[in-house]
Formats: sequence, structure tokens, C-alpha cells
Amino acid sequence: MSIEALLLHLEDDAEREAARLHHVAEERAAEIVARAEADAARTHALHRERVTLQRRVEGERQVAAARAQARAQFLQVRAGVLDRVFDGASVVLERMAVVRYAESVGSLAADAARYLERAPAVLQSPPDAAPATADAVRDLPNITSEPADVPAGVTGRSMDGRVVVDNTLAAILVRRRADLAIGLSARIEAP
Repeated sequence: MSIEALLLHLEDDAEREAARLHHVAEERAAEIVARAEADAARTHALHRERVTLQRRVEGERQVAAARAQARAQFLQVRAGVLDRVFDGASVVLERMAVVRYAESVGSLAADAARYLERAPAVLQSPPDAAPATADAVRDLPNITSEPADVPAGVTGRSMDGRVVVDNTLAAILVRRRADLAIGLSARIEAP
């Protein structure tokens, strides 16, 4: 084989090897590009998931905050309603005529007297309730009864002034307010 033929043959081999290397390089470049695109797609998907999660968490936080604010406003309004109801009821109870609570006067007087039995004491009630108050404590020693300009119900005090009992209807309302408020709240919140 001549030198020219050998050179031609070497040149052909070199071209084939260059083509093969070029083809291998293109395949590797395509693999690298494909991996890079897959990585970019994965990264993009992860980022999108993170953003979606962050938005969902932020949305849930905002909803929870709005609910808490609405609940706080509702509780504030409910407290105002309850205050108005109890204030109005207290005014009505203070001026209530004995005919509306006549059956309770004896119990009110007896309850007040229990705290005052050991020392001389006086029970006071509005003039229209005084006879029922006196009748309820007539057998109790050391307890007297008198009409007075006091709210509806019965008040009492020891003669030395150390013990005072307020068993007026308004005072009973104040003592029972927490229990009554639970029932009223349930009614306010009922659909």
C-alpha cells in the first residue's frame, strides 16, 4: 500500500473516529441536557409545591385569624347584649311589686334570717312585702322586721352592723348571673 493510500486510509479512519466521537459527544450532551431539564422540572415542581403549600398555610392562617376575630367580635357583642339584658332586668326587679313575687317573700326572709339568727337583727323589705316578711320570721328570736324604702326582696343587718345580707331580687340576679348567662348565651347562639 502506498503512502498516499495509507494517508487516505488514515484520514478516513480519523474522519470516522471524529464522527464517532462527535456522535458520542452529542449523545452525552443530550443526556446532560435531558438530566438538566429533568432537574429543572423537578426543581420547578418542588418550588411550585412549596409555593402552593405556603399559600395554603397562609390562607389557612388568614381564615383562622378571621374566624378568631369574628368570634371575638361575637363574644364582645354577646357580652354587651347580656349586660343590657341583666341591667334591664335589675332595674325591673328593683321596682317589682310584691304581687309578682309574693310567693317568694317568705323564702327570701327565711334565707336572710339564717345569716342573722345568732345576734339581734332587723329585716327590711318594701312596704307592700313587709307583712309577708314579718310573718316569715315571727317565730325567730332576735329577728325583727320593718318596712323600708329598699329594692324588691329582703335585706337584713345585724344590730351592730357587722353582718349585712342582701336578698333583694336584684342581688339574687347578680349572684345567679353566671348560671343565667350560660342559658341566655345558648339561646343567643342557637340557630
